[in-house]
Amino acid sequence: IVALATLAGRSALNVVRVSGGSSLKLYKKITQKTISPKPNYISLHNIYNPSSKKILDQAMVVYYKGPKSFTGEDCLEFIIHGGVVIVNQLIEACIEVGAREAMPGEFSYRAFINNKIDLLQAESIAAIAGSTNDIDTYYAINNIKGGLSKQIQQGYNLIKEIITIGEHEIDFDEGEITHTKASEYL
Repeated sequence: IVALATLAGRSALNVVRVSGGSSLKLYKKITQKTISPKPNYISLHNIYNPSSKKILDQAMVVYYKGPKSFTGEDCLEFIIHGGVVIVNQLIEACIEVGAREAMPGEFSYRAFINNKIDLLQAESIAAIAGSTNDIDTYYAINNIKGGLSKQIQQGYNLIKEIITIGEHEIDFDEGEITHTKASEYL
């Protein structure tokens, strides 16, 4: 899949993200390189239209080898010059070599199904994109880092342990075991 990861319109830079199993194949066709890029390093490349071989732009390109990427899949990020012309040409070139345009939220969805983020983190990514004040941003960032998810998991683990002990103690007569006191969990 391919999509613009930054806001569309007039800007100095744009980031186009690609994710999926054919990312390296796409990289080689778009950059005309025969050697795969080193994961997690940024490098400057000319990017080309695969049909016309015309240079579209010079771009900084980062390759993230799955599962060590946001989506858990092989990913590319093209950091290109701003405006709408170059970004549209790059996205069209990516589609020409086999990518398809990502649906809104599809990168986060892939991260979720590949267990890179949980549902709260996915929702927080959308929330931070729409936040308009410091408080909303603070809580969204905390959720993206997993703060609320950790608290929920801790509560879930405690409830599960209490239920397990309760079920275990129900199976025994009062004379057979020493029952756990509620104060041990408070």
